[in-house]
Amino acid sequence: MIELKYGTRKVISFRGAKKVVGGLSDQNKIAVLLYISKEFSNVGREDDLFDKLITLCKEIFECENTTLRLWDGELLVPIKYIIETTPPRRNLTPSEGYSGQAFETKKSLILADLRQTPHFLDEGETTKCVLCVPITYKDDVLGTISVESDTAFFYKEDDLEILEALGAQLALALTGVRLIEGLMTARAREAAILSQLEWDLKMGRNVQSQILQHHLHPWNGIYFGTHYEPMVEVSGDYFDVVKQGNTMTAIIVDVSGHGIPAALVTMAIHFHFNRYVIQGLGLAEIMEQMGEALKPQLPESTYFTAFIVRIYHDYTYAYINGGHQKVLHFKNDNSIDELDSRGVPLGILDVKKSDYEEMHGKIEPGEYLLMFTDGFTEQKNATGEEYSHDRFKNSFVNAKENLKNERGNVFAKDIVQSVLADWKAFKSDQKNGDDLAMLLLQCNTTITDALPLVRMAKVSAREKNNADAYSLALQAYKIDPSIKDNLLFLGKMYYNDGKFTESVKFIDEYIRTSGEDTAIIHYLYGKALFNSDRLNESKRALKKSLSCDHTFAKSSLLLAKCYLKENAIPKAIKTLQQGIKSTPSNDALKASLKKLEGITIIRTNTEEPSA
Repeated sequence: MIELKYGTRKVISFRGAKKVVGGLSDQNKIAVLLYISKEFSNVGREDDLFDKLITLCKEIFECENTTLRLWDGELLVPIKYIIETTPPRRNLTPSEGYSGQAFETKKSLILADLRQTPHFLDEGETTKCVLCVPITYKDDVLGTISVESDTAFFYKEDDLEILEALGAQLALALTGVRLIEGLMTARAREAAILSQLEWDLKMGRNVQSQILQHHLHPWNGIYFGTHYEPMVEVSGDYFDVVKQGNTMTAIIVDVSGHGIPAALVTMAIHFHFNRYVIQGLGLAEIMEQMGEALKPQLPESTYFTAFIVRIYHDYTYAYINGGHQKVLHFKNDNSIDELDSRGVPLGILDVKKSDYEEMHGKIEPGEYLLMFTDGFTEQKNATGEEYSHDRFKNSFVNAKENLKNERGNVFAKDIVQSVLADWKAFKSDQKNGDDLAMLLLQCNTTITDALPLVRMAKVSAREKNNADAYSLALQAYKIDPSIKDNLLFLGKMYYNDGKFTESVKFIDEYIRTSGEDTAIIHYLYGKALFNSDRLNESKRALKKSLSCDHTFAKSSLLLAKCYLKENAIPKAIKTLQQGIKSTPSNDALKASLKKLEGITIIRTNTEEPSA
């Protein structure tokens, strides 16, 4: 019996369209994928496997019925279902019905309202919404799984993704069961396992690639260089950077083991890490919460190490180590600090925040923080010699000096590529011994020149010398376009001067660069877009503002103005009503609503036909 609990899904009408409420959250999806893999791996008979499939579909998708059909060489035969239908299920030819189409095209289907495509149903069938996926093994389709609901629009694309993953796991499990029962030859068994493993790895790679940031935009003068390389298709190494306006938090992780189990763990870590950072938790609290959330879900004997660094607006930083490699701080005086603190890996024991020691430092212009996994230092060459920690450090120092002599300007991404080239030359033709991940943080020397110009620009603005303020701020922007205070300063300056196109440009860059996600910043962006007559974009920004803080009345008022500008008075009224529900004491919202309702009454009376 599945022990996960989800909010019951239902279908509602939302702005003229059907919307699914409830169902699987992102956290549920990760838990479900881990659960499916575990459940199927414990089944040894074909009938038990089919029973397990039906139970999982019923509990995950809240369906009225589920049908498993298998190909017998001529027809798709219904093998297992929750209940028999009226009329009874029958054998299907390829391309017949939605199951036949999924089988023939080898493509998944989501049919939101079968009343629009009645040719897919036999007379008397009541199914209105269906998900149907092919069960694919190698290049062959073994059959189909359909999940059926009597409610139209009951499923969405997220549900289809889970069913596709379920179908892939079923194909692998079915192959294994048939092998155990002696239904395939030894040669076919080897081919089946390898083929299915290849498919699973490819699917895992596609999913994992969605969570890894290979190209990171700079943050407030901090620039990034990255390298990620799995030993097989997917990896147990992971890094991420979360920006939040005045702070930037980076993590690097090494999960024990390799392949799909380790990759699934990195996806769970990604979800929890982002959630806890956005919630504003301290570094030790993040470690504690990740350990508490993930330990029950980890496969047996699996654990992971993690190192977290948080850099603040003034370039001071805090860090915490959970049993990971030490982070290297390369300083301007040519010394190298190896950052470490007391802490243990996660997933082995229950941990508390008191188990972790938070330490502090400061990164100066021209200095670097290097986060990495042990696949680099423990790699061996043909003679069995390790690359080693010392050689890794020396390779970095040499790369930085050589690039400085060659080009003058040194960029983090170029240092990473140079270190990687030295590492590859050392190992030569030897296969990688482990997954690889590297995240380099560079405090650019450009901030030395840019920050004083920003301060001078602000002084000029306070003295009403706007010409000098613009000149100084734009000089600073040219030197380093990632200084977040300067981007916001320029955005506000241009707005106050009525230059809304320029204002939009700089506020947009500020949001993307700083990572600030607050009601006020999205309101400012929406206001600049509104005055640029970019109403659709303005509405999106204002809705995002209200999602950050539904009591932010200014966003409700401006969003109502957007609708008024489109002559959508009912939407404007509804926006103001929702705003008043959130802030009942706001007089501006009440006055605006009263005025709009009066206009609506006048229009209604005017439009009535005369007697």
